Amino acid sequence: MTALSLRRWAYRLAISLAVGYAGYVVVLKLMRRVVGGPLGEVGEFLLVLAAVIAFAVGLFADENIRQRAARDKDAALSSAT
Repeated sequence: MTALSLRRWAYRLAISLAVGYAGYVVVLKLMRRVVGGPLGEVGEFLLVLAAVIAFAVGLFADENIRQRAARDKDAALSSAT
């Protein structure tokens, strides 16, 4: 898997998990259940943790793409001189 496709999938996963969590919280609010949802505290924590990890993977892939582009640009400049 290339860094570009990994970045896309990681960001998509992070967004879908975050939107899912937000929807879960809104549904609990509408049901007037502040505590004691079906996921429980540990489940909510793991859901948010998975979203954060997926987002971090996307950031690392972005950094890899940026560094590779800078390296290729430097190599092209040095070979041109």
